[in-house]
Amino acid sequence: MGISIQFLGAAGCVTGSQFLLTVGERRVLVDCGMFQGSPQEVERNLMPFAFEPATLDALLLTHAHLDHCGRTPALTKAGFDGPIHATRATVDLTEIVLRDSAKLQVEFTNRWNRRQARKAERAAQAEQADAETQSEATVHETDDPSLPERLRNAPPEGKTELREPLYDEHDVERAVARMRGCDYGDEVHVTDGITAVFHDAGHILGSAIIELRVTDGADARTIVFSGDLGRDGTPILRDPTPIAHAEYVVVESTYGNREHASHDVAIEELAAAVAEVAADDGVMLIPAFAIGRTQELIWVLDDLVREGRIPRVPLYLDSPMASRATQVYYDHPETYDGETRDLLRAGDSPLKYPGQQFTDTVEESKAIRYANRPIMVVASSGMLTGGRVMHHLKDFLPDPKCTLLFIGYQGEGTLGRHIQEGATSARIDGQEIAVHCRVRSISGFSAHADQHELEAWLGHFRPDGSDASGPPKTIFIVHGDPDAAEAFAARIRSELGMDAHIPQHRESVALA
Repeated sequence: MGISIQFLGAAGCVTGSQFLLTVGERRVLVDCGMFQGSPQEVERNLMPFAFEPATLDALLLTHAHLDHCGRTPALTKAGFDGPIHATRATVDLTEIVLRDSAKLQVEFTNRWNRRQARKAERAAQAEQADAETQSEATVHETDDPSLPERLRNAPPEGKTELREPLYDEHDVERAVARMRGCDYGDEVHVTDGITAVFHDAGHILGSAIIELRVTDGADARTIVFSGDLGRDGTPILRDPTPIAHAEYVVVESTYGNREHASHDVAIEELAAAVAEVAADDGVMLIPAFAIGRTQELIWVLDDLVREGRIPRVPLYLDSPMASRATQVYYDHPETYDGETRDLLRAGDSPLKYPGQQFTDTVEESKAIRYANRPIMVVASSGMLTGGRVMHHLKDFLPDPKCTLLFIGYQGEGTLGRHIQEGATSARIDGQEIAVHCRVRSISGFSAHADQHELEAWLGHFRPDGSDASGPPKTIFIVHGDPDAAEAFAARIRSELGMDAHIPQHRESVALA
């Protein structure tokens, strides 16, 4: 059967990371992420897996963001019972992420079922009223033998099929029981003829570049999956690990057509935004991912207060998951960079903003609207696709003294992208909310490498021939919107002289 990769997610889009590696009769999945963004993308999570989960030998996770691990409980629910390998920090964070996701899956499904039930009830009432006004008996259209079978067998009008959650907390328990933690640099035996080494990706705590060494008889390959690559010089975590050899590389391209502002510029922009809100006695609402972006933001705000560069504006950390994730950051100091370790040794806690307030309940979260101003509010979700940030938007979008500050990527089709691109109103919970607040975006806080940084990381694969094995045979471009992937592929070909391929969804490539 040879060696092949099938691209089952993050192909032609940013989210849904899922890559199936086949080596002879063995099958290993790299990542099992959720699709996120538009409603159409989210619906893809309900589709069956493109393979039989029970036939998998193992699952490897690059990191704990939902678009890389979020469908893992659905995989075990569907019959997968092999080991799940990840770094120890990723295992701890993934459990938090999946438990939170399970609650949301149940809530979303219950809401959907209630909506469908109401629609069915209204349709049934309308049908009954219509029937009562007719004097002649009519034949239900699905009883008409001339109709196609799919329509004859369809549920009668007014009926609907109820959904089950994609998974629940019981399914999460089963997935967590399969997880096996490792350290960076460990050689992990995955299955016969397949070993993995996890290298630091510098993206979030525990994030990994996965180097797979595979053999099929006399055939041997080294395949590197970048996962999500972080940036050099960002707080808390070390820089992404350079790797010098692979026959094949699967690399992300989220920012493959853009360059970020420098981190120093981003800090200056953040300080200016805080000062602006403080002067107006306003509110700065920052939608942020609970894992990674929130911790970095707290680190920077604490540093700015300590240096006297911003006033000490009260901060509400309105994300229970972010609070739990921050504790996991404390539990894994082995992942820190030198600067963070030095601060901790000096008795400072760079993961805490002075006087930060946690909101544990929804009631406490909603009460923030009555807090004395100025204030800062950090809430998830980062792309405005749900979560507590939604009721804050209704409170603060119409207020010109408030600032909505984006510090992370906003996916196509999301409310975040809609507002970021200049929308004058936003539809939230069926209401049209005017956007009168200031809308700011700071690119320098992105946890993703930009085009220049991605190119520099690929440059370590020695395309100049200084390595006897030569450059990779193919660079596969994933995790990017089509324009970003195309631009990055062109850059790889022209600047690095490497072969770049942008796989289609469900495309299978033999690694000949």
